Amino acid sequence: MSDNHANNINAGDSSADMAFLQYALPPLKSGNFTVTVTQQVSVSGTVVDTFQASQAFYVAGERYSLGATDVNSVFPPMGNQGEFSNNLAHVVFNTPTLPWQRSPNPTDTAPVAGQPVATWLGVLLFDQNDPPPKPKTVTLADLSQPPAGIFFPQRMVEDGEDSTDPVRVIDIPIALFNAIAPSLADLNWTAHVRAVDPTAKAGDTVPAVDYSMVFGNRLPVPGNIATAHLVSFEDFGLYLPADDGSPNTAIPDTTAAVRVVTLQNWTFSALDLKQTFAGLLTQVSLDPPALQLPYNSANATGDAAADSAVQNAFGMGYTAMNHELRDGSSTVSWYRGPLLPLTAPVTSSPPWADADQLQRYDPTTGMFDVSYSSAWQLGRLLTLHDGAFAAALYRWKLTQTQAQVAALEQQVIDQELPPIASSDTASGGADTSSTANLRHARIRAVIKGLAGPAATILRATGTKE
Repeated sequence: MSDNHANNINAGDSSADMAFLQYALPPLKSGNFTVTVTQQVSVSGTVVDTFQASQAFYVAGERYSLGATDVNSVFPPMGNQGEFSNNLAHVVFNTPTLPWQRSPNPTDTAPVAGQPVATWLGVLLFDQNDPPPKPKTVTLADLSQPPAGIFFPQRMVEDGEDSTDPVRVIDIPIALFNAIAPSLADLNWTAHVRAVDPTAKAGDTVPAVDYSMVFGNRLPVPGNIATAHLVSFEDFGLYLPADDGSPNTAIPDTTAAVRVVTLQNWTFSALDLKQTFAGLLTQVSLDPPALQLPYNSANATGDAAADSAVQNAFGMGYTAMNHELRDGSSTVSWYRGPLLPLTAPVTSSPPWADADQLQRYDPTTGMFDVSYSSAWQLGRLLTLHDGAFAAALYRWKLTQTQAQVAALEQQVIDQELPPIASSDTASGGADTSSTANLRHARIRAVIKGLAGPAATILRATGTKE
């Protein structure tokens, strides 16, 4: 990684879509500052008077809360379940300097070129068996004077803060804190900047975008629910566990829990390995050796024709699923996935305007086959989930709509006012051909102003003029 916060995208490598930067320092970190200006007056090289003025100011960076646009996304996504057991929970920020606007060290020093810079932000991951501490809201006064048995580092009051300002915290049992919190050295490597070329997604010429990312240091447990907290480690550098995981002796012995400011939290589920794609394939029953559910004759109804139809459907890889219809009623329909124990002929060809056009109804059984309909809807949702593609599709549809509206406007104008012929001015006397054409163009412009909205309405309603 590089510590040079320059635009590394397309700098000699036209195929590069992303550059990793070790850190991006802000011009001024958050906190109080004083600027002093000195002026000396000299006469013939001799200083005769000195003037000096000082001005105090503060940089109000994020501290106990984040702005509405600071967080771009989190991963794993909130409320999702998937194969996350090999993924470190992380947060993506729109501001590239945010993870380095403050420091975990009470006395911060200037960074050394080529050396990492510790971030003040961290992601703590709690397993459902820990259990996760519940967030609660306290005031800044409570942070300065926590209850007995609760440890919080001594904090420095900054300008613009009020002792009654609310702040969300979690109180982590001391043993759990020592077990899952990163060391100070870890914070050198749990954040970085990604300079991204968005043209790879959007297809438009747009400038490179810098995002910062903060990672956790703990993997989710397969089969369990995990809760991630984006927390502040400002001034925690002296109290974090050692590099070997041993507890920090700087925390008082009477401490029952460590109080940490939480800036955001979310929950997700890590599927057990048996529920992953690879796990499901290894659990496929080979008796019978086909991609189908086994037919259980114990569930037969006694109707030979119906039981035979059901057995044949299972043999072709179908399964019966509950189906909610548009009118609110419920039924049971056949569904199959793309993997079949036989070759399936193509019965129709695109385009299809909606998923309903791909539903198939069997009048002999009175059941629907929703396989292709479900695939159409799934593909549509996956497409729209790609924000860049959805935006490009919208722009294309808008361009096509505008072109058709403009063509319809011109059609209405041409019908009402055909182009002027040269013979129309032959007997005009005072009017020359150029004067008539100019007047004609003005009349056409007026008609277009009147016919344009009407043409738009006609097109939207499908009415023929």
